[in-house]
Amino acid sequence: MDKKNNNYEAFIAGLPPERTLVFHSPEELEAALAAEGVNQPTRQLSTGEFRAHLAVTETDYAVLFSDRYSTAISVYLEPPEGTVSFLFPRSASGVFFANGVNIGNDKLLAFPVRTGIDIAGPGLIGADCIGIDEAKFWAIADAVCPGLERHEEVVIIPGDPETLHEMQDRLTELVAAPEPGPLSEDVSQLIADMLVWIVDGHDAWPTESAITTEARVRVAKRAQDYIEAHYREAVHIEDLCRVTCVGARTLQRCFREYFHLTVSKYLKVLRLDSARRELAAADHASNSVTTIALQNGCNHLGRFSVDYRELFGESPRETLAMHTLRL
Repeated sequence: MDKKNNNYEAFIAGLPPERTLVFHSPEELEAALAAEGVNQPTRQLSTGEFRAHLAVTETDYAVLFSDRYSTAISVYLEPPEGTVSFLFPRSASGVFFANGVNIGNDKLLAFPVRTGIDIAGPGLIGADCIGIDEAKFWAIADAVCPGLERHEEVVIIPGDPETLHEMQDRLTELVAAPEPGPLSEDVSQLIADMLVWIVDGHDAWPTESAITTEARVRVAKRAQDYIEAHYREAVHIEDLCRVTCVGARTLQRCFREYFHLTVSKYLKVLRLDSARRELAAADHASNSVTTIALQNGCNHLGRFSVDYRELFGESPRETLAMHTLRL
């Protein structure tokens, strides 16, 4: 096993082997998370085999998750509806981007409502999350921290890192617990301690919103929306400039600062990801690599095969053939 895989094995060491699911494609992971009410479109950004490990534990009013990724990823995360959710970042490199901001390992993300957020990071990245029934959360909050203001945006919460990491360790222990029954009291205590940590550091919900309306973010998101809608066609920089109402230099800078990818790299990854999903679901008898590549805007077929193998560690024909064998 190479050094990179050895590092990944160390990175997932805290997950319970008997209850951890392993995924080898983003869409398999997405389906498993959807079953838990989590909407999380996921894209692989770096080369090599995609692996994701996911452990889930449920109580009568909370769902606890731990996930880990072997490659660089970009995700759009929406927690389960009807929950108040918290996310503890976990990154071997200390790089963890939330809506374009590197929050590292020392801040907490809070989702008081079902609001989406863009997350990205290099390989060996993951998170530990808890989603609590909204009514139960506010019952605990009203008892522990009376008068705590309700917030309607995702917020980035800084505070004492040592206490934050201690709470994160407790969460991963709860995820790994063999029996869900006794967890209810432990989960309530963890939520109470998180609330005390938040209020002690800020006297209320902090005001550092992770949903920002500043100009660079609006430019980046408008460009993303256009690319997502038109990636199967030719996408020209002048089209993006028109829809974002900025020049090419400003567009490129804003996009790179938010997504930490250039426009061209984002477009290429999107096309390759879409092609891989279609190849993995296709019938070899009625589909071809060429057809699927062209349908996804990959018009340079030689380049497509090279880029595909470099990103996913296999050729397009191998992806198509493996699905055919499973039929």
